Amino acid sequence: MADSSPYSYSSPQQPHVELRKRNVYATPESGGNGYTNGHQYPEKKVISNKKLKKFDLFEKVETDFTVRTEKGGLVSLSAWIIIAILSLNEIWGHVSLNGSSKEHVLVDTSLGVDRRMDVNINITFPQLSCSDLHVDIMDVAGDSHINLEAEEDHKLVKHRLRLDGTRMSKNSKGEVVEANKAAKEEKEKDKIKDEELPDDYCGPCYGSAAEGQCCQTCDDVIAAYDKRNWDSRQIVMHAEQCIREGKDKKPIKRMTKGEGCHLEGTIKLNKVAGNFHIAMGEAHDIQGHHIHQFLPEDAINFNSSHVIHELSFGKQYPGMVENGLNGVSKFVSDETGGTGVFQYFVKVVPTTFTDANGNVVETNRYSVTERYRPLMTELDDAYLELGNSPEAAGAVTGGATKGSHSHEHHWHQNAVLPGVFFIYEIYPFAVEVTQVSVPFSHLLIRLMAVIGGTLTISGWIDAYMYSREKQRY
Repeated sequence: MADSSPYSYSSPQQPHVELRKRNVYATPESGGNGYTNGHQYPEKKVISNKKLKKFDLFEKVETDFTVRTEKGGLVSLSAWIIIAILSLNEIWGHVSLNGSSKEHVLVDTSLGVDRRMDVNINITFPQLSCSDLHVDIMDVAGDSHINLEAEEDHKLVKHRLRLDGTRMSKNSKGEVVEANKAAKEEKEKDKIKDEELPDDYCGPCYGSAAEGQCCQTCDDVIAAYDKRNWDSRQIVMHAEQCIREGKDKKPIKRMTKGEGCHLEGTIKLNKVAGNFHIAMGEAHDIQGHHIHQFLPEDAINFNSSHVIHELSFGKQYPGMVENGLNGVSKFVSDETGGTGVFQYFVKVVPTTFTDANGNVVETNRYSVTERYRPLMTELDDAYLELGNSPEAAGAVTGGATKGSHSHEHHWHQNAVLPGVFFIYEIYPFAVEVTQVSVPFSHLLIRLMAVIGGTLTISGWIDAYMYSREKQRY
């Protein structure tokens, strides 16, 4: 039946459209089996990643879930201040510890006459002539050396000085030869005295007798010179016969004034107790006794004032304590007896130093005490009131005026040998000094411990304060 409605119509024919599914891979998370439309999905290897997550000690929290508080900020600020202070303290401790040293005491087995030690000397005598300055050594082993400046084993140099302290000449070599000339002559004479004469000995007459004639004694030499009307006073000083008989002695030399002397160099000592000294007069060893010959009335002219620039028993090492006598100055005056004897009692401590690289230095440290004994002392009134006369005490009387009153000073000359004596004793214990070296890795470990420990404790404090605050509300 046909539709008779005038408004009827028919829809146009639509083209055929085919809908297709996208090729979506199924994943294990979506419950798939890994296959879709005949295709296999490329499976992710997440098993190893899951295992690594189990070892993660640093749990992460999203920023949206964190809470910041004022108290937490105060704790954090305090923590960083503490970290800064402790870190600076650790750095300072590391720097100060590096280069420091530790000491260890042990028994010293290196003592004895077969072991020697060097002594470095640098002393100025501002009012003592180099011709009157001699260095002598004595020790308990019986070893004695006179006039060390003339011996090749010891390296001592004497420089003549003006009274203002300036050197008289820049040619120090010539000064040394001149100053040590008399000392070398004494050494040669000692050899002649110790020499044994053969049975057919024929002494020389030093050109004063015919060829072949012998002068056996000092008197023979003098007679031969007198026969030729020659002056025999000089030959007596050098003739071996006169030296052997002890007739070569010169008059005792008086002190030279108006000069100073600078002594410097190194001497070698046996590692046993003893002393080395600079004293008045010419020294001699007679039958095992060390004797100084001088004129007693000239003793007041031996000015023992001195300045010790350096006195050390061996080499210096880094960090070594300054030696006790370096820079010491001693001056005598009328108030201190005119002159006198200075005695320094030195306690030597053998020391071995080992630096951070293993280099070893064998040296000595020392401590010192001192004493001064004046040549002249004033007799007090109590001594005179007992009936003692100044003359009986060997006193010298001098007048003095003070205001309108006058009185006499009575001085007594003591039995002392003016000079400077260094009496040394060696301790039987030695000290081993080892330089400390701390690796830089130790500093890093301590800094990490400081930072980590401080932050951990700060976290505990902040968590405790936050939990208390939550309980209140």
